[in-house]
Amino acid sequence: MTDRTQYTGEAQSEEKVYLPVEKLLFRLRMLYRQYGYQPYRMSKFEKYELYAGNKDFLVSDRVITFNDTNGDLLALKPDVTLSIVKGAQFRKNHVEKLYYQENVYRPSGSAHQFREIMQCGLECIGDLDAYSLYEVLRLAEKSLCEVSEECVLSFSHLGILKALFQRLKAGEAQQAQLLALIAARNLHEITALFELHGWGEESLQAVKKLLSLSCTVSDLPREMEALGLPWMDENVLGELKALASLSNGEMQRVRFDFSVINDIHYYNGLVFQGFVKGISEKILSGGRYDSLLVRMNRKGAAAGFAIYLGLLEQLGFYQQAGKTDVLLLYDRETDTGELKKVAEELRKQGRTVDVQRTISGQYTEILDLRKEAQHA
Repeated sequence: MTDRTQYTGEAQSEEKVYLPVEKLLFRLRMLYRQYGYQPYRMSKFEKYELYAGNKDFLVSDRVITFNDTNGDLLALKPDVTLSIVKGAQFRKNHVEKLYYQENVYRPSGSAHQFREIMQCGLECIGDLDAYSLYEVLRLAEKSLCEVSEECVLSFSHLGILKALFQRLKAGEAQQAQLLALIAARNLHEITALFELHGWGEESLQAVKKLLSLSCTVSDLPREMEALGLPWMDENVLGELKALASLSNGEMQRVRFDFSVINDIHYYNGLVFQGFVKGISEKILSGGRYDSLLVRMNRKGAAAGFAIYLGLLEQLGFYQQAGKTDVLLLYDRETDTGELKKVAEELRKQGRTVDVQRTISGQYTEILDLRKEAQHA
């Protein structure tokens, strides 16, 4: 029977075996399980019709396809959420809580070439209420903190935008223009657009105030009321007040940012994006997406988020931690029995050992068993 101590050693050995990204995924799994989320597994491919009928919900409408042996057209999955929603079953007063770690296949980067992209995240689907949304937002913040304590989760509510569009009586093309400018925080062009369509100074000032507003979840209802926006949807304010009450001073890294848009055709309520120091783009994105359930003839509501693990390469999450403890050198004259004995003894002590005939790699200590070198 193999002596397991050869592989376990001291606790510090595990730090050297697992990549930082692997340790992060373990911590995230533990976090999600604490909140009752169950692991979700799926095939690497789905029938193409699932994606063909929902292209406007995908990051890109380009999908890798191939024919199955029975003639069905299959696709390497470009998205996880669609597969989860497809199998969701609505039950009154119940929410289905799932987390995942999956690879997706879609164009990425400036060259827009297909890439295998690792991501993890969670989905909360069913009879959602204020507590369900609070929990998803809280888990998004906690997930970011597992990546780095130097993080911020920016959030908004698309109900604010929809109420604004109704006040302005903006058409679809005008909405798209305004959305792009708000996302870019381009006050000069926003002012020009308002003047062009005659939307009025009062509404323009409301947009500027919203863009300048930065506060926690707990403070947002009070700050919104202070802005004095009579056209604001009371249901939206009620949802924000419920979140504020549940937050009760928690979630200090979660800040309101009106420029957080995401996809207004996909999301319909709370939306958020996560950032960490050292990466210029968002590494987390999510929100409430009831619209997708309606499209797929599913009852209920849904919220969730994804973490883009590939971006963590910029923070060294895919680099092996630490050097090899011992470089054990040998040559043709070295007693191989002695070599084996020394190497196994070191490994039982929990040390990492690389047996080589030449000096190479990174190491903390050299143990030289070469006989030829001693004779030289």
